[in-house]
Amino acid sequence: MSQKIEPSRSFFIEDLKPYGIEEGIFDEESFKILQKQGLNSFLVREPSSNIRMFKYAGDSIDNKSNFYLAAKIKSPINQDVALIIDGSNSYAAWLNGEKLVEVREKYSNVKQGDRFLNVSLKKGVNILFVKINRGTNEISWDLIAHLTTRTESKRIFSINYSRDFVLNPIVDDSFGIYTGPYTSGQVEVMDLNDSIVASCRFDDQNTNINPFTISGLSDLEEGYYKTLLKLDDYRVEETIYKGDYNKFVELSKEFVDTVKGSAAYLEDLTSAMYLVNYINFPPEDITSPSYIRFENKSKVYWGYSLFCMLQQRDNPTQIMTYNDHKGNTGDFILHIDSALKQKIPLVIVMPHKHNDTLFLTDWYARHFDQIEPDNLLADEYGFALVRAYAHGKNYTAATTKSEIDAVINRLASEYDIDNQNIFIIGDCEAGRRVFVQLTLTPDRFAACAVKAPITLTGGEDGVPINLIPAMKGTPILIKHGAYDTHVSVEHSRRFVAEAKKHQLPIEYIEPKRGHVYVCGDHNRFAFEFFRKIISNQ
Repeated sequence: MSQKIEPSRSFFIEDLKPYGIEEGIFDEESFKILQKQGLNSFLVREPSSNIRMFKYAGDSIDNKSNFYLAAKIKSPINQDVALIIDGSNSYAAWLNGEKLVEVREKYSNVKQGDRFLNVSLKKGVNILFVKINRGTNEISWDLIAHLTTRTESKRIFSINYSRDFVLNPIVDDSFGIYTGPYTSGQVEVMDLNDSIVASCRFDDQNTNINPFTISGLSDLEEGYYKTLLKLDDYRVEETIYKGDYNKFVELSKEFVDTVKGSAAYLEDLTSAMYLVNYINFPPEDITSPSYIRFENKSKVYWGYSLFCMLQQRDNPTQIMTYNDHKGNTGDFILHIDSALKQKIPLVIVMPHKHNDTLFLTDWYARHFDQIEPDNLLADEYGFALVRAYAHGKNYTAATTKSEIDAVINRLASEYDIDNQNIFIIGDCEAGRRVFVQLTLTPDRFAACAVKAPITLTGGEDGVPINLIPAMKGTPILIKHGAYDTHVSVEHSRRFVAEAKKHQLPIEYIEPKRGHVYVCGDHNRFAFEFFRKIISNQ
């Protein structure tokens, strides 16, 4: 729909009302009314859960800000299911005329599964109706709607919202929590000695409408606390900060100047402090509630990592530094469970393209929505995990090779890294970069696993399908959705066929899905593959 007003305000305009159609109430007759009026109504054919509105908006979006979508869901019986939904900026959804949810001014849809709704389908035809507004966003105008079982919805929530269920992690007297598909459970707040300082149970509460609030925390001392959300079959944990966070940052700055230690440790500490200070005063001027929450989450996440470094406390995720043989320096994220002691297998995550030149100021260093699911997988399967940067927008294959060399050397100086079991993963453009690294150092990696890799095109460092003869015998696993509209599945099909001609050890998975994964553990296939490689040695 077109409106000549500021786009973010147009979400509150009921565009359909002049045509006698109430928002949320939509049927075949409504569609005919719009057609008779000559409005741009059309059929969207998307086999996956993700719809990109820009694909259907036409050449110009200057006066376009609202999309209305209606879908028929045919159910053979009356049944209870779950709807996982997400959208860029503002959106609302109705089922059979009943409003399910409304979210306003959402910063992004990086979680790719924002709201978990318990819904009931009636036997026969059900109408899902969605209104989605882009606001001023000219990059992301997406809708994700995924229907699944309530059991699967709970599993996905426990992954996507691990370390991220508290709505305001910088706490004064109270904080709210989001529990997704769960309407009952218990929350415990513990100090760093694991003593419970607050506990509260909730029952029959839908937090998709209002969050559950834990209050009465004003008497707690300032500092970090752990929050445990105890659900029927899952436990998820998150760190919060009680008190004046700005004061914590200022005291940390003063403390860093007094710390003694090895040169490497002091460099790590300096980088961690730089990141914490940068996040505390971000240059962006965005006031959406979800963006403020994102910033506060980042502050607490990396602030706690810095706190652990300063206090010599065990924290599995931290910023580390490297120096390569050419004198280049840089930063990376290491996640390593304290239980890993000997012959530690290592997984390196290759990054996508980035627009920055400094890891610590790039969004990637603060992107916990994917960091945490991968960290949990690494712990589950017994791996250390490195998130590399590849020099950001100054990426080249050669400098990335030097960076990986330096990162491995740095880790080997402090941990018992198993050099026979170093693995690498990536997706999309990062998948292409993985294949390039395979040609530069074919004997380094025990195996690689990539999702939806770009293999038929490339930059100066090469086109993967043309590099196959140089890849030697490294085991490869590719996963590519059959309905991927971002990177055509033909990239992987042709690469696999060519690799088999050269007798490369390659495996291929082609699920009936698109490019977007609703659940954050979409790298599980890689960890399972790597664990199998180790078991067969």
